[in-house]
Amino acid sequence: MSTFKTAELLAPAGSADAGWAALAYGADAVYAGLPRFSARAEADNFSTEQLDELIGYAHAHGKKVYITFNTLVQQQELPDALEALALIDGLNADGVIVQDMGVARMAKRFFPNLELHASTQLAVHNLDGAKLLADIGFARVVLARELSLEEIGTITRGCGIETEVFIHGALCYSYSGLCLFSSHVSGRSGNRGRCAYCCRQTFNTDAGEGLPFSMKDFAVGEHLEALLEAGVASLKIEGRMKGPAYVGAVTDFYRRRIEHRLNAAEQRQLLSDIQTIFGRPATDLYLEDANTNPIDPTTNGHRGAVIGTIGAVRTERDEHWLCLNTDRALQKYDGLKIELPGKEPFGFSATEIRLQNDRKKHLKFEVPAHADIEVKLPDGHPYLEAGLTVYCSISQAVRQRYGFEAPRPGTYRQQMPFNASVKLTPSGVTVRSGETEIEIAETLGEARQPEKTIAAIRKSFEKTGGTEWRLDQLAIEDNGLFAPASVVNDARRNLLEQLSAELDTKQQQEHFARLEALVQPPAESGEQERWSVKLRDLFLLDELTNEELEQIDEVVLEGEALSEPCRAYAARTEPRPPLRIALPVIQRESRFTDHASRYEVANVGALHQCRESTDLTADWPLYTLNTEAAEQWRELGIKRNVLSPEDTGDNLKALLGLLGDRAIVPLYQHTPLMISATKPDAGDTLSDRKNKPMRVEMNGDEFVLIYEEPFSLIEHLAELRAAGARHFRIDLCYGIRDARHAAQIIRSAMAGQPVSGSHDGNYHRAL
Repeated sequence: MSTFKTAELLAPAGSADAGWAALAYGADAVYAGLPRFSARAEADNFSTEQLDELIGYAHAHGKKVYITFNTLVQQQELPDALEALALIDGLNADGVIVQDMGVARMAKRFFPNLELHASTQLAVHNLDGAKLLADIGFARVVLARELSLEEIGTITRGCGIETEVFIHGALCYSYSGLCLFSSHVSGRSGNRGRCAYCCRQTFNTDAGEGLPFSMKDFAVGEHLEALLEAGVASLKIEGRMKGPAYVGAVTDFYRRRIEHRLNAAEQRQLLSDIQTIFGRPATDLYLEDANTNPIDPTTNGHRGAVIGTIGAVRTERDEHWLCLNTDRALQKYDGLKIELPGKEPFGFSATEIRLQNDRKKHLKFEVPAHADIEVKLPDGHPYLEAGLTVYCSISQAVRQRYGFEAPRPGTYRQQMPFNASVKLTPSGVTVRSGETEIEIAETLGEARQPEKTIAAIRKSFEKTGGTEWRLDQLAIEDNGLFAPASVVNDARRNLLEQLSAELDTKQQQEHFARLEALVQPPAESGEQERWSVKLRDLFLLDELTNEELEQIDEVVLEGEALSEPCRAYAARTEPRPPLRIALPVIQRESRFTDHASRYEVANVGALHQCRESTDLTADWPLYTLNTEAAEQWRELGIKRNVLSPEDTGDNLKALLGLLGDRAIVPLYQHTPLMISATKPDAGDTLSDRKNKPMRVEMNGDEFVLIYEEPFSLIEHLAELRAAGARHFRIDLCYGIRDARHAAQIIRSAMAGQPVSGSHDGNYHRAL
């Protein structure tokens, strides 16, 4: 038997009620977000007071709370990010889940007791990535969902820190953290918690309108035991956008499974119950089968639990009644959905139900499972034929079953301990706590009942009420005197007010000191202007003249140093810019060789593989939206960073002034909108609802979605130069037809001539 049978069950808390439900139904820990810097920005999230009470309750019951700080942070937000980290630290959270390496660096520098967890937004998909995070102080890594059981086991056994894996919930089509679709289309960045769920939208494909990227929901199925045997430390349920009934039901199901309290029939029944709260078809993704199909091309939302198929639709006077044999008990007002070929499901409420064999046709409040029933259809229902699948989309009984009782507000508020001494003298009361002293002038006489004085004073000082303080130790010197309760209460109240004021002052001073430590002087740009071209095929340079090649300072080739194209390039005698080898964004297996002098990395695993290299650059998937992130990458050996193509113009210019030559501006590219291990349910070409043409291209085993319309900042070239830009990147990895097309792009970019039909992303938008 594995020693990891007690792996933590981690549940989502997108609201206070969801948090209480998770803990009530067996979660060992919950993860919750503040209103800002959360990857589920549109969840209810928590106020400071709610989070304080949730953590207090959890700790009182031997459970944990992790705070999600899993979004990217722009330069001007660093002070707010510092405040948020200070708040999380002060609330005694058990860990903080981060994506931005600048946030990780600030946490390590200023809040060393705050445990760092690497968000799945970091897209860690190999052992080297987890090792790098271990090296820089992370305690846990949330692994990419796309991994197999074998890969999870390899990483877990070899990385030296805890691993966390998802076991249930919604799936993104793209590797998490590598989706810029919503950002480029609408300015709603998934890396900022504002995803517009573009992958759930309809597209025009070769086969007509459909949902080529809409994923089924993940369910670990029979692989739970294998994950436990692999040694994962935390089993994570997705769902911070879900309500408390869903959270309670899913948590209850996995609690019972982990503790072996469910037989096969009970498992099926509970999963069916969960489907009535929220359910898409299920997939175990790639845990066991690399060739599985997790796409649901017909429906992108809640279906429910299958209860049967239509036997007939019977007409009675002007009414239509749906006839079926139901697999589950139903109640009046339960929701039903019917699958319609090629259309969205038809849903309605079961307002009138009866048994088919009841000659008196009595309406029932409830009908049992496996009964032949009739349900009245609403007016205006679509044509329904026998054999169509019927779902229960809302079960009143299931929702009622997962009720919970939230603690009374204030019961579990966390309070800081304080020690105090109280001295009574004939002239008044003196109270001290550390260096803080409060005096209350009052003429005191002898106590008539001196044996009660100490108890009365202690009782007064224990009444800290709704303050942030609680009494720990109290020393009393009463000298046989009596102090009225009002005087002692005033002394206590004044002391706590003074302690709070001193704490506020101390925290402000600490915050300003941290801000000063973040200040970075403007960069001095000593380099001449540099141009680099990135591509996956060197033949794309064939149409350039020798003079044009001489203007390129570096060619970045995605591939391997010992490949035949690299050897051929090295053997060229005509002008050839220096070559840098770029490792792919996704590296499920290590393909690093140490035969190149210069590398570009795009995932944390590649950075760990190349750690001995003396000339490293980082492509945009190693996000650099603030100077703290840039410093973290520099400390890990990165000399230059390609800035993010989803960043805003204002933030780009701010970074250029501070990073100077270390910043590479992505001037032109067909941005990968989504990078996925999953083949879409479409051909190579498709279009979105606005009829914008799109293309799916392959990169190794990955499927990459791009717009035919390229991203370009060429029209802003003069403005970027004025802001301090000295190094520009032309990325031709996707969307380029041939060498002539590539030459046209390079010539236009270097001449500052905008490419027609391009877009500038979020340059003029907020992120």
